Amino acid sequence: MQFLIGNKSILAKLITTLTILTWLTILVFAIWTSRGINTAFIYETGEISGQIAAALFCLSILPGISRRLKFKAPMVTLLMIIRRQLGIAMFSVAFLHYSSIRLFPIIFAGVPMNLSPPVFEIFGVLTLFPLFFLFITSNNFAVKSLKSWWGRVHKIVYISIWALFLHIALQEFGIWTIVIGTFALMETLSLFYYYAQKSTSS
Repeated sequence: MQFLIGNKSILAKLITTLTILTWLTILVFAIWTSRGINTAFIYETGEISGQIAAALFCLSILPGISRRLKFKAPMVTLLMIIRRQLGIAMFSVAFLHYSSIRLFPIIFAGVPMNLSPPVFEIFGVLTLFPLFFLFITSNNFAVKSLKSWWGRVHKIVYISIWALFLHIALQEFGIWTIVIGTFALMETLSLFYYYAQKSTSS
């Protein structure tokens, strides 16, 4: 772990490279979908990318939870350092999930849009699209430009984690339901603890 912390720039660059490859994959999938090739592979990749995005979501919010609970560990320190890259990667992989399973078939393959989608899909959209604002503001320019509003915008994550939980839980009860539910609960409880401590000390 100390080796990774000491080589944090390399790790950050690796995550950034994987993010770029994710967007290239999205482009390739758009072309394939328009030509009607490798559709099964695209769908399977979309499902796997949803699980990867969920894992990245958990890793990206863990430093905030730990900071509010005043918990320190080498892994948390590492995640805090690469938190921005994790968040960008998370949205990118989540968009790969959405575009592979729903967006591209509608745009390029003539699949009709479902005007009465299942509730879990609605929560999926309510998870993804608000996170777009976190994605485009995860840079130094946005931090300087938005100032105090930057922190307010990024509080969207407190709601998005619960939207993600419902997106998963309404499909089936499995390991990811438990994992995301646990992280959503920890996020909420850590906020209550933080503000309770803050009000007590003031």
